[in-house]
Amino acid sequence: MVSIIVMAVFGGLCGLGFLAVMALIAKNGKHQFDYVEFAYDQDVYALAQGWAGRNGYALKRSEGERRVYQKGTGFLTAPMFLEVDRKDGRWSLKSYVRINGLVTQGDVGLSGDGFLVKVPRSLAKKAQNELYTALALAPLK
Repeated sequence: MVSIIVMAVFGGLCGLGFLAVMALIAKNGKHQFDYVEFAYDQDVYALAQGWAGRNGYALKRSEGERRVYQKGTGFLTAPMFLEVDRKDGRWSLKSYVRINGLVTQGDVGLSGDGFLVKVPRSLAKKAQNELYTALALAPLK
């Protein structure tokens, strides 16, 4: 019985260590987010709000012209983010997934390859490409 408890504690610590390493890799990585800037003559906020409701994203923060939508809490899967911003009459979208290593956090863009948070990146990319299509933007690859 004691060996089972020791192995469970060891396994948990190894898992936490792996998460911390993944967060550090993401934090120091070259592709921390996807960003697109574009002109659009309609209300992107309204489109994004409708898209968020259909895809399980919730408005987490609204800071001036910037709105941050999040799906997931980080318990079973890495939280997925979409930021919508407007500056000088131009819109922008910023997409990423966050790895929480308890001690440090790191963000990873949705496009590109790599093993880091592959499933959440794929899920977020599929959902966010729906909004990109509605805005006549090239989809994330």
